[in-house]
Amino acid sequence: MAEPLIFGRYELRELLAVGGMAEIFLARSRLGGIARVCVIKRILPEYSTSRPFVSMFIDEARITIGLDHEHIVRLLDFGQVDGAYFMAIEYVDGCDLVDVLRAVKGRATGVPPLAAAYIARCMAAGLEAAHVATDHRGQPMRIVHRDVSPQNVFLSWTGAVKIGDFGIASAKNKLHNTTEPGTIKGKYGYMSPEQTLAAKVDARADIWATGVVLWEMLVGARLFATDSPVDTIGRVNEMPITAPSEHRAGIDPALEEIVMASLRRPLSLRTKSAGEMAEALDSYIAGRFGAKDLEALLPTLGLSRATYHAARVRGRAVPSVAPKRQPTQTVEPVDGRLRALHEGFREGQSLWTLVDIGERHAAIGQRSQAIAAIRTAAAVFAHRGLLVQAVCAIHGIRLLIDKGQFDEELAQLARLRGHDRHRLVEHMEAFDHREFWRLVREADPSGLGIEQTEQTLAQDITPLLGAVSPTDFVRLARLSRVERKPQGATLVREGERSDALYAVGRGRVVVATSSRDDEDVAGGVRGRVYVAALTEGDFFGEFSFLTQSPRSATVDAASDTVLLRIDRSAVDELVNSNTAFREPLLEFYKERVAELLLAKNPIIGALPPEARRGLIKGAEVMKFLDGDAIVREGDNADELYFILSGEVEVHRKEHNIPVFINKLHEGQFFGEMAALHMTPRTATVYAMGSVEVLAVRRENIACILELAEDVKRLFERAIVVRSAETEERVRETTRIFEGV
Repeated sequence: MAEPLIFGRYELRELLAVGGMAEIFLARSRLGGIARVCVIKRILPEYSTSRPFVSMFIDEARITIGLDHEHIVRLLDFGQVDGAYFMAIEYVDGCDLVDVLRAVKGRATGVPPLAAAYIARCMAAGLEAAHVATDHRGQPMRIVHRDVSPQNVFLSWTGAVKIGDFGIASAKNKLHNTTEPGTIKGKYGYMSPEQTLAAKVDARADIWATGVVLWEMLVGARLFATDSPVDTIGRVNEMPITAPSEHRAGIDPALEEIVMASLRRPLSLRTKSAGEMAEALDSYIAGRFGAKDLEALLPTLGLSRATYHAARVRGRAVPSVAPKRQPTQTVEPVDGRLRALHEGFREGQSLWTLVDIGERHAAIGQRSQAIAAIRTAAAVFAHRGLLVQAVCAIHGIRLLIDKGQFDEELAQLARLRGHDRHRLVEHMEAFDHREFWRLVREADPSGLGIEQTEQTLAQDITPLLGAVSPTDFVRLARLSRVERKPQGATLVREGERSDALYAVGRGRVVVATSSRDDEDVAGGVRGRVYVAALTEGDFFGEFSFLTQSPRSATVDAASDTVLLRIDRSAVDELVNSNTAFREPLLEFYKERVAELLLAKNPIIGALPPEARRGLIKGAEVMKFLDGDAIVREGDNADELYFILSGEVEVHRKEHNIPVFINKLHEGQFFGEMAALHMTPRTATVYAMGSVEVLAVRRENIACILELAEDVKRLFERAIVVRSAETEERVRETTRIFEGV
């Protein structure tokens, strides 16, 4: 791809692969406030439009994102951008185990036994972490990978081993299981016997697969695989499994026993847990092989960053990423927790880890260091346009300084909103930032360092916080509350009423609604349908907050979450004290409520998201009271109206006889005939109670419809249907009044 493609908060830099379900991209993101390379798995359109699939996708991702282990490829983010669902996954700068097996096969040898044992030990340790993972209530989630294979084992050039792609994992607490009876998931040559029979599987299926991988590393050949899936499955279930030493001399009997114990077909005889397998391999290795040894081994197999990149010439699309810059030597913190956080910052490169560092300093009584760390993180968040994160972060020093100082901190964040790097540097040099500003620049040298070779990633303006004046920003941020919620907590509940609006500062949340139709049941959902996944900077609860209607969905925390809560009392206080605040609030209303309703409309929803947003931007929100005439029959006007809240009734007079035509409610539209055909109004529309509408002028919609012929045809069809409905109502009323 010649130019990076902007995809939400990501730049898609390079298309790596296209599979049956998703496109895989090398990408760059500043989700945590610092540029980092990641992998985006973007689901293909035919799957993103399937509600059962989307619910399953979100359901699986909310479980996987909780897996945080050194030997598991981390899921960093998930959600959707303009209707396309995606996962953002940790990028492992290295190769996969397939490359290693291919290299040793070419030399007619296996992987050195200690290296094979070390790789399998790391795999087993990562799997054990998934197998024993618990939810926020401490209940086991019973996660099973079900697709352990060399393709899903990644080796970094520095010797790290990580197992990835828990995409078809099953878990006890998932709301549905997409495997139907008789359906087999995974790669045939690595399936356990029980898995090939589509029987219920547990963690021992992953132990079997790890044993197969270890056997193949030691021997340098496939164990069960054939050209025929049927024959492969037959061999998995019936073929006698020979010991690795029968194929390769020099295999230690102790290592061979570990392999064969994992490949016992009766479940009662197989190694009981991945943790037990990892411990046995640890005992065998006995400190004789580790990450540094694996780092040294890979080049001897012809695998290095340079040779791997050269594989492009042979037709393999592989990413090219510059090695991380080594940080300047610093004095390590004495406190053990701080040392771990500093290491986490170097590895994970998220400003939230810097906030954690500040909070740890505060906890051990180091006030000035705490303020410096949190202030640095909040400033960079604000500079990057991540204003929800900035406000949530800066609240961490609220109790460490007085009210006047806190207001000044908020004012500084407001001034940093414009992505002006010179202003950010000036701000950093104006206070004692300790070593934290240097740590950030070292973590992101191309974006924040001296050379600054890359531009700041494009960020959308943060709703509300990015649009208000600096003074109102300070007041709104001060009046807001920061709340921390654990993974699994219910944040808002469908059907309840609340006067609070929320934004995600840190973490992920998932949105679910009650299952209401057969399609949901067909997708396997029991009582719930997952409809969205939200991440840092996203707002939720705005519809019920702005329309004062009950919550339309339940929102749960998919990870430990920091929320920015804005109460109605805070908004009312700002509106009453400053009428200028009404304008950004109205724009927020249009962006959040109007866009949501129009996206659900079967006609306007067919427009591309950017066209729909353009339509809303030029529209006007109008309010009417009970009985008000919104449009009158015979008037010459060209607005098309969308109902944002309330109901309207459509009436027409025929030979002075009043004719009731229809009742319309939120999400529906009227006035399309006059707007599109430039004809007088054919009916009068009355407000039934309090009504809000979005009025779109003809010239605004016409230019969009010229580029969207399919949507124009849908409007024309709607006009025909409504005209026929009107004529039928007229005929019915005439028969009643005239007795015909």
